[in-house]
Amino acid sequence: MSALSETPGKSTLVFAGALLTTGQAAKVCAVDPRTIARWLDAGLLPSHRTVGGRRRMLHSDLLKFMRDHGMPVLVREPSPRPRIAVIDDDTKLVRALIRRVLRILPDADCRSAGDGFSAGALVSQFRPDLVFLDLVMPGMSGIDVCEHIRAAPELDKTTIVIVSGYLSDDLRTRLSAVGANRFISKPYSPSDIKSALADFLKSSSAGVGVDSMGNSV
Repeated sequence: MSALSETPGKSTLVFAGALLTTGQAAKVCAVDPRTIARWLDAGLLPSHRTVGGRRRMLHSDLLKFMRDHGMPVLVREPSPRPRIAVIDDDTKLVRALIRRVLRILPDADCRSAGDGFSAGALVSQFRPDLVFLDLVMPGMSGIDVCEHIRAAPELDKTTIVIVSGYLSDDLRTRLSAVGANRFISKPYSPSDIKSALADFLKSSSAGVGVDSMGNSV
């Protein structure tokens, strides 16, 4: 889920992981980043510094601070940026698809794999929220990868979008049975990706909207 802080006439979407930057914390609280810095300097808000000297704080600490000081806290809390995996052995398609995703969701964490074996490692370690998955690849097939994802309890909420030029009705039925959520035929259009992202965000806990032009709002 994401945190959405609102100021008059404006809403700001903030993706964050377990740790927040001062800028992200400022957006959650709807205050100036310098205010966050003052709270940190005064020891009012727990934090630590990265190796590079940057300040970070746990979102749970920030929310407790807000509640303790009577600041409004929305039901939605900060959570990881959307993690999106693109699994295809066509490197040009992978680059193009990631560029398309990042135009719509610039905060997304996108990673890729070019064969079935590396795909298995990627999904296990990265735990993507959304996977764009080809079917015909070296190593494990897309069907095998799909089954691998659905066999992992920690990936039970992962959305799987099959992107392939070989989508017969029988194959769609088989893929649906092993957990595929959506299908996009190659060659795909930009609107196919926009629509898939919009449906993913509506059904997930990401808490982000996509307008009719495919822009995050």
